[in-house]
Amino acid sequence: MLRTIILVTRGILLDPRTRRWAMFVLLLAAMVMLFAGWTFLAGSIPMPWGFVAYWGTCAWLTLTAMLLALWDLLLLRAAARRERRKLERQILEKQMRERHSHDEP
Repeated sequence: MLRTIILVTRGILLDPRTRRWAMFVLLLAAMVMLFAGWTFLAGSIPMPWGFVAYWGTCAWLTLTAMLLALWDLLLLRAAARRERRKLERQILEKQMRERHSHDEP
């Protein structure tokens, strides 16, 4: 069971499409909970533990989506940095080839 949880978590963290879908689902669930908690569930949530559990779950869903968004941002920045370095290296190699071709008689 633990191995399955680890593999699913790894899949969500490493696949951008799945990660973004998870962020969407988490935020949608948090927004539905927020709306329900403020409207028709406002008086029916038992105090104090039900209240803490309900709003704690809502906060946990939101925080998880925010952490996934931060992870996505970090991965995007790393990929952009990697591509920029690759492009710089290609430009430098091209310039070096052009210099060597002009230097030869």
